[in-house]
Amino acid sequence: MDKTIERKPLKRVQIRTKNHSANPLRGNIYSPRSTIVRLGSLTPLSNAYPNRKSLDGIIEINTVNAVQNSRNKLRMKKCFAEANVKQAEWWDSYQALAHDENKLPYPIVAKKIVGFKGIGMQLLQNKTELEEFIEKEKNLNSYFFEKFYNYAREYRLHVGNGEVFMVWRKLRTADAEQRWFFNNSNCNWVGEDHKLFHKPKNWKEIENAAINAMKSTGLLLGAADIRVQSGESDKSVSDFIVCEVNSAPALGEHGIEVYKKQISKIINSYV
Repeated sequence: MDKTIERKPLKRVQIRTKNHSANPLRGNIYSPRSTIVRLGSLTPLSNAYPNRKSLDGIIEINTVNAVQNSRNKLRMKKCFAEANVKQAEWWDSYQALAHDENKLPYPIVAKKIVGFKGIGMQLLQNKTELEEFIEKEKNLNSYFFEKFYNYAREYRLHVGNGEVFMVWRKLRTADAEQRWFFNNSNCNWVGEDHKLFHKPKNWKEIENAAINAMKSTGLLLGAADIRVQSGESDKSVSDFIVCEVNSAPALGEHGIEVYKKQISKIINSYV
Protein backbone atom coordinates (compact mmCIF):
# COMPACT_ATOMS: atom_id res chain seq x y z
CA MET A 1 0.00 0.00 0.00
CA ASP A 2 1.37 3.38 -1.03
CA LYS A 3 1.58 5.52 2.08
CA THR A 4 2.96 8.53 0.28
CA ILE A 5 1.22 11.67 1.52
CA GLU A 6 -0.12 13.81 -1.29
CA ARG A 7 1.18 17.34 -0.77
CA LYS A 8 -0.77 20.32 -2.03
CA PRO A 9 1.20 22.68 -4.26
CA LEU A 10 2.61 25.77 -2.58
CA LYS A 11 0.95 29.11 -3.31
CA ARG A 12 2.83 32.22 -4.30
CA VAL A 13 2.67 34.82 -1.52
CA GLN A 14 1.06 38.10 -2.56
CA ILE A 15 3.34 41.04 -1.78
CA ARG A 16 1.24 44.20 -1.87
CA THR A 17 3.27 47.42 -1.78
CA LYS A 18 4.03 50.67 -3.59
CA ASN A 19 7.52 50.61 -2.09
CA HIS A 20 9.67 49.93 -5.14
CA SER A 21 12.58 48.72 -3.03
CA ALA A 22 10.41 45.77 -1.93
CA ASN A 23 9.60 44.64 -5.50
CA PRO A 24 12.26 41.87 -5.49
CA LEU A 25 10.19 40.07 -2.83
CA ARG A 26 7.44 39.46 -5.39
CA GLY A 27 7.33 35.96 -6.84
CA ASN A 28 10.04 34.66 -4.52
CA ILE A 29 8.10 33.50 -1.44
CA TYR A 30 5.67 30.59 -1.25
CA SER A 31 3.22 29.33 1.35
CA PRO A 32 1.01 26.25 1.87
CA ARG A 33 -1.88 28.68 2.46
CA SER A 34 -3.06 31.78 0.65
CA THR A 35 -0.97 34.61 2.11
CA ILE A 36 -0.90 38.36 1.63
CA VAL A 37 1.86 40.63 2.92
CA ARG A 38 1.02 44.34 3.02
CA LEU A 39 4.03 46.63 3.04
CA GLY A 40 2.25 49.97 3.20
CA SER A 41 -0.64 48.73 1.06
CA LEU A 42 -4.33 49.13 1.93
CA THR A 43 -5.50 46.44 -0.50
CA PRO A 44 -8.55 44.64 0.99
CA LEU A 45 -8.72 40.84 0.85
CA SER A 46 -11.72 40.99 -1.49
CA ASN A 47 -9.56 42.80 -4.08
CA ALA A 48 -6.56 40.55 -3.59
CA TYR A 49 -8.66 37.39 -3.93
CA PRO A 50 -11.66 38.39 -6.12
CA ASN A 51 -12.51 34.83 -7.20
CA ARG A 52 -12.64 33.23 -3.77
CA LYS A 53 -16.04 32.37 -2.35
CA SER A 54 -14.69 32.62 1.19
CA LEU A 55 -11.86 34.76 2.56
CA ASP A 56 -11.46 32.57 5.63
CA GLY A 57 -8.10 30.97 6.27
CA ILE A 58 -5.98 33.56 4.47
CA ILE A 59 -2.78 34.52 6.29
CA GLU A 60 -2.53 38.30 6.58
CA ILE A 61 0.85 39.77 7.44
CA ASN A 62 -0.12 43.36 8.29
CA THR A 63 -3.86 43.93 8.20
CA VAL A 64 -5.39 46.98 6.52
CA ASN A 65 -6.18 48.43 9.95
CA ALA A 66 -2.60 47.95 11.16
CA VAL A 67 -1.21 49.69 8.08
CA GLN A 68 -3.67 52.55 8.58
CA ASN A 69 -2.53 52.86 12.21
CA SER A 70 1.06 53.34 11.08
CA ARG A 71 0.35 55.57 8.04
CA ASN A 72 -1.72 58.05 10.04
CA LYS A 73 0.72 59.49 12.57
CA LEU A 74 -2.01 60.61 14.98
CA ARG A 75 -3.50 57.14 15.08
CA MET A 76 0.02 55.82 15.62
CA LYS A 77 0.72 58.25 18.49
CA LYS A 78 -2.55 57.25 20.16
CA CYS A 79 -1.67 53.57 19.80
CA PHE A 80 1.68 54.29 21.43
CA ALA A 81 0.00 56.17 24.28
CA GLU A 82 -2.43 53.34 24.99
CA ALA A 83 0.46 50.85 25.14
CA ASN A 84 2.73 53.17 27.20
CA VAL A 85 5.35 53.25 24.46
CA LYS A 86 8.08 55.78 25.23
CA GLN A 87 7.58 58.62 22.75
CA ALA A 88 7.94 62.37 22.31
CA GLU A 89 5.60 64.77 24.08
CA TRP A 90 3.01 65.69 21.44
CA TRP A 91 -0.06 67.77 20.59
CA ASP A 92 -2.68 66.48 18.16
CA SER A 93 -3.54 69.88 16.68
CA TYR A 94 -2.60 73.54 16.64
CA GLN A 95 -5.55 74.20 18.94
CA ALA A 96 -4.07 71.84 21.53
CA LEU A 97 -0.68 73.44 21.07
CA ALA A 98 -2.11 76.94 21.49
CA HIS A 99 -3.68 75.87 24.77
CA ASP A 100 -0.14 75.33 26.13
CA GLU A 101 1.27 78.41 24.39
CA ASN A 102 2.97 79.89 27.45
CA LYS A 103 4.74 76.69 28.46
CA LEU A 104 5.82 75.14 25.16
CA PRO A 105 9.18 73.31 25.37
CA TYR A 106 10.87 74.84 22.31
CA PRO A 107 12.08 73.74 19.90
CA ILE A 108 9.06 71.87 18.60
CA VAL A 109 8.49 70.02 15.33
CA ALA A 110 5.50 70.36 13.02
CA LYS A 111 4.81 67.02 11.30
CA LYS A 112 2.36 65.91 8.64
CA ILE A 113 -0.32 63.59 10.03
CA VAL A 114 -0.05 61.55 6.84
CA GLY A 115 3.42 61.95 5.42
CA PHE A 116 6.58 60.09 4.46
CA LYS A 117 10.36 60.60 4.31
CA GLY A 118 10.05 63.66 6.54
CA ILE A 119 8.42 65.73 3.79
CA GLY A 120 6.72 68.78 5.31
CA MET A 121 8.46 68.53 8.70
CA GLN A 122 9.54 71.84 10.16
CA LEU A 123 11.66 72.63 13.21
CA LEU A 124 10.32 75.65 15.09
CA GLN A 125 12.88 77.13 17.45
CA ASN A 126 10.72 79.73 19.23
CA LYS A 127 7.37 81.49 19.36
CA THR A 128 8.23 83.76 16.44
CA GLU A 129 8.96 80.83 14.14
CA LEU A 130 5.77 79.13 15.26
CA GLU A 131 3.73 82.23 14.47
CA GLU A 132 5.37 82.53 11.04
CA PHE A 133 4.58 78.88 10.34
CA ILE A 134 0.94 79.30 11.41
CA GLU A 135 0.57 82.41 9.26
CA LYS A 136 1.84 80.85 6.03
CA GLU A 137 0.49 77.31 6.40
CA LYS A 138 -2.86 76.97 4.61
CA ASN A 139 -3.87 73.60 6.02
CA LEU A 140 -3.03 73.40 9.71
CA ASN A 141 -5.40 70.48 10.11
CA SER A 142 -2.88 68.29 8.29
CA TYR A 143 -0.27 68.76 11.05
CA PHE A 144 0.42 67.64 14.58
CA PHE A 145 3.27 68.83 16.82
CA GLU A 146 6.02 67.25 18.91
CA LYS A 147 8.68 68.35 21.34
CA PHE A 148 12.09 68.13 19.64
CA TYR A 149 14.61 65.80 21.27
CA ASN A 150 18.14 66.63 20.17
CA TYR A 151 19.43 63.09 20.59
CA ALA A 152 22.51 62.32 18.52
CA ARG A 153 21.76 58.79 17.37
CA GLU A 154 18.91 57.12 15.52
CA TYR A 155 18.43 53.42 14.93
CA ARG A 156 16.02 51.46 12.77
CA LEU A 157 14.93 48.15 14.24
CA HIS A 158 13.09 45.75 11.93
CA VAL A 159 10.53 43.67 13.80
CA GLY A 160 8.72 40.55 12.66
CA ASN A 161 6.07 38.76 14.71
CA GLY A 162 7.43 40.09 18.00
CA GLU A 163 11.17 39.76 17.43
CA VAL A 164 13.87 42.14 16.24
CA PHE A 165 15.53 40.50 13.22
CA MET A 166 17.59 43.28 11.60
CA VAL A 167 18.97 46.60 12.86
CA TRP A 168 20.74 49.64 11.42
CA ARG A 169 22.15 52.88 12.70
CA LYS A 170 21.58 56.02 10.64
CA LEU A 171 24.79 58.06 10.33
CA ARG A 172 24.50 61.58 8.96
CA THR A 173 26.75 62.23 5.97
CA ALA A 174 29.47 64.86 6.33
CA ASP A 175 27.80 67.12 3.77
CA ALA A 176 24.30 66.91 5.27
CA GLU A 177 22.84 70.42 5.45
CA GLN A 178 19.81 69.56 7.60
CA ARG A 179 21.23 67.91 10.70
CA TRP A 180 18.23 67.88 13.02
CA PHE A 181 16.59 64.81 11.49
CA PHE A 182 17.67 61.46 10.03
CA ASN A 183 16.49 60.01 6.71
CA ASN A 184 17.72 58.60 3.41
CA SER A 185 18.57 62.05 2.06
CA ASN A 186 21.20 62.85 4.68
CA CYS A 187 22.30 59.52 6.14
CA ASN A 188 24.27 56.37 5.50
CA TRP A 189 23.19 53.13 7.17
CA VAL A 190 25.53 50.85 9.13
CA GLY A 191 24.92 47.47 10.75
CA GLU A 192 25.81 46.04 14.13
CA ASP A 193 29.25 44.99 12.96
CA HIS A 194 30.26 48.58 12.15
CA LYS A 195 32.60 50.31 14.61
CA LEU A 196 30.25 53.31 14.83
CA PHE A 197 27.11 51.32 15.58
CA HIS A 198 27.63 52.05 19.29
CA LYS A 199 25.06 49.74 20.86
CA PRO A 200 23.83 51.27 24.15
CA LYS A 201 23.97 49.31 27.39
CA ASN A 202 20.14 49.31 27.54
CA TRP A 203 19.78 47.88 24.04
CA LYS A 204 17.34 45.19 25.23
CA GLU A 205 15.05 47.89 26.57
CA ILE A 206 15.27 49.64 23.19
CA GLU A 207 14.43 46.38 21.39
CA ASN A 208 11.42 45.84 23.65
CA ALA A 209 10.22 49.37 22.94
CA ALA A 210 10.39 48.68 19.20
CA ILE A 211 8.47 45.43 19.62
CA ASN A 212 5.80 47.06 21.78
CA ALA A 213 5.45 49.98 19.38
CA MET A 214 4.84 47.62 16.47
CA LYS A 215 2.45 45.51 18.51
CA SER A 216 0.46 48.58 19.59
CA THR A 217 -0.43 49.36 15.96
CA GLY A 218 -1.13 45.73 15.06
CA LEU A 219 1.77 45.43 12.60
CA LEU A 220 3.39 42.01 12.33
CA LEU A 221 6.20 43.15 10.07
CA GLY A 222 7.97 46.46 9.60
CA ALA A 223 10.42 48.79 11.31
CA ALA A 224 10.61 51.16 14.25
CA ASP A 225 12.78 54.28 14.27
CA ILE A 226 14.21 55.07 17.69
CA ARG A 227 16.18 58.19 18.59
CA VAL A 228 18.79 57.69 21.29
CA GLN A 229 20.69 60.12 23.48
CA SER A 230 24.47 59.74 23.32
CA GLY A 231 26.11 58.38 26.43
CA GLU A 232 29.73 58.71 27.49
CA SER A 233 30.46 55.38 25.85
CA ASP A 234 28.81 52.42 24.17
CA LYS A 235 28.35 50.92 27.63
CA SER A 236 26.22 53.80 28.88
CA VAL A 237 22.49 53.61 29.56
CA SER A 238 20.87 55.99 27.07
CA ASP A 239 17.57 57.80 27.13
CA PHE A 240 15.49 57.29 23.99
CA ILE A 241 12.13 57.83 22.29
CA VAL A 242 10.29 55.82 19.65
CA CYS A 243 9.80 58.20 16.72
CA GLU A 244 7.53 56.06 14.56
CA VAL A 245 6.83 52.66 13.05
CA ASN A 246 6.74 51.97 9.34
CA SER A 247 5.02 49.14 7.48
CA ALA A 248 6.97 49.81 4.26
CA PRO A 249 10.61 50.51 5.14
CA ALA A 250 13.18 50.87 2.37
CA LEU A 251 15.00 47.62 1.64
CA GLY A 252 18.37 47.12 0.05
CA GLU A 253 19.74 43.87 -1.36
CA HIS A 254 20.63 42.55 2.09
CA GLY A 255 17.25 43.61 3.48
CA ILE A 256 15.40 41.71 0.73
CA GLU A 257 17.14 38.46 1.64
CA VAL A 258 16.49 38.94 5.35
CA TYR A 259 12.82 39.81 4.73
CA LYS A 260 12.33 36.68 2.60
CA LYS A 261 13.47 34.55 5.52
CA GLN A 262 11.43 36.49 8.07
CA ILE A 263 8.21 36.35 6.02
CA SER A 264 8.66 32.59 5.61
CA LYS A 265 9.26 32.30 9.35
CA ILE A 266 6.02 34.17 10.11
CA ILE A 267 4.10 31.98 7.65
CA ASN A 268 5.49 28.84 9.32
CA SER A 269 4.13 30.07 12.66
CA TYR A 270 0.62 29.83 11.16
CA VAL A 271 0.89 26.40 9.54
